[in-house]
Amino acid sequence: MNRPNVILIMTDQQKRDSLSVYGNPVCRTPNLERLASEGTIFDFAFTPYPVCVPSRVMTFTGRYSHVTRSRANSVLMQPDQEHLILILESAGYSLGLSGKNHCFQADDLDRFDYVWECGHGGPANPPDETAQKAKDFIRESKINSRCWGTVTNPNPPESLGAALTVTHAIDFLKTRQDDRPFFLWCSIADPHTPLQTSEPYASMYDPEDVPIPDQRDDEIADKPLAQQLDHKALCGEMVTEDDIRRVTAMYYGMNTYIDTEVGRLLDRVDALGLAEDTLIIYVSDHGEYLGEHRMIRKSKALYDCLTRIPLIIRLPGLVPANERRDEFTEIVDLMPTILDIIGLDHPDGIQGRSLMPLLNGDGYIARDAVFGETGVESPDGSFRVSGFDDMESIPTSPTTPDFSPRLKKGDLGPIKSVRTHDWKLVYYPGNQEGEFYDLNADPGELTNRWSDPAMAEVRSELTARILDWCIEMEDRRPSITRGAF
Repeated sequence: MNRPNVILIMTDQQKRDSLSVYGNPVCRTPNLERLASEGTIFDFAFTPYPVCVPSRVMTFTGRYSHVTRSRANSVLMQPDQEHLILILESAGYSLGLSGKNHCFQADDLDRFDYVWECGHGGPANPPDETAQKAKDFIRESKINSRCWGTVTNPNPPESLGAALTVTHAIDFLKTRQDDRPFFLWCSIADPHTPLQTSEPYASMYDPEDVPIPDQRDDEIADKPLAQQLDHKALCGEMVTEDDIRRVTAMYYGMNTYIDTEVGRLLDRVDALGLAEDTLIIYVSDHGEYLGEHRMIRKSKALYDCLTRIPLIIRLPGLVPANERRDEFTEIVDLMPTILDIIGLDHPDGIQGRSLMPLLNGDGYIARDAVFGETGVESPDGSFRVSGFDDMESIPTSPTTPDFSPRLKKGDLGPIKSVRTHDWKLVYYPGNQEGEFYDLNADPGELTNRWSDPAMAEVRSELTARILDWCIEMEDRRPSITRGAF
């Protein structure tokens, strides 16, 4: 029997509840609704480390960030990691990457048969004049230097990143030279900041129509110092409701633009006769504040708006259609799930759980909690949970032109979290600060009950859960660099 093809569609910084497929009443994502109706959608999917590179490395290794050591955007896949691309290459798969990499180093990129890279920063690789024109506008607009900035890109939608990523993904599908099964990573770099897109999407949503997240004026006062620093850095003290509405409307336009391009890819998969034999996974690497806690982008925090992600899986005949699951899942589960579906063995050290038993009803043991971790890794290997020195070093305007994070001098340690369906505890080692939320009464995580005596027993139990998780999820593999023997 031929092994299934695999298409992994990954977006960047896409907020789960900003999508109509997850119940958003305004933002239209009909193609994701179509994909969900033909597959299974997961309501409680999480990334344990809500930063681009760490999350992507977890996706391809099935291991947590404290094990892969990719705990910052500067630390790509390490040479000793046994990852999905290595396994698929050995199994004879044709490999394609279109879009944002932010995961693999050059040696691993050479394993792909087709590569077209295009992220937020430098030029496309191979060079693309159309993409460069749109990027030049972003640079000249200086939108990247404005924390809450938005701008309409005058270039046509087909010249922007999502469309070009899908165009090159389709090119890979059309130009394959043999009948080998394929793996395609279609990696769309939106709706990550800068918040910009073309018409008709840029003005598709009226700011007056978008929902505003729940707010609490004094929320930040009972949060840890690192949270207060980042809150000020992201201009949370001065942001207005109009600011939140404006950026949300643009973000929704970007979502619908992405959805349109995903639909184009799905249509081409159908037209090429590949739909019945192709596993399609749609996921985002992490979420986005989008006005929650009066913040934008992301920070070194473990709120649900950053860690809870969209996840949809489709494979006709194997993955149930039009089904929603409320079990906890994590992005580390994707690698073992893919390997099980295509019939390949797991490498040693996998920490994620295959979702195959859940999808086929064969004895899946559900998690009762998910875990998280974060921190800024400095060159000396220590961790800082805030990117700023002190309150005085932080920009003081939503349009400050020199928005440029600096490493915090003090070492507050990496933070860890545990989340059940009822509670979330965020633990800051080495100091007396922390976060504790009653998710039933406070789903927006606005009221920190860390110091509430009534919560002492539950807080102690959950702190012990974090310790147990850290011990259980140590790397048990020998430290042997790939290729050493």
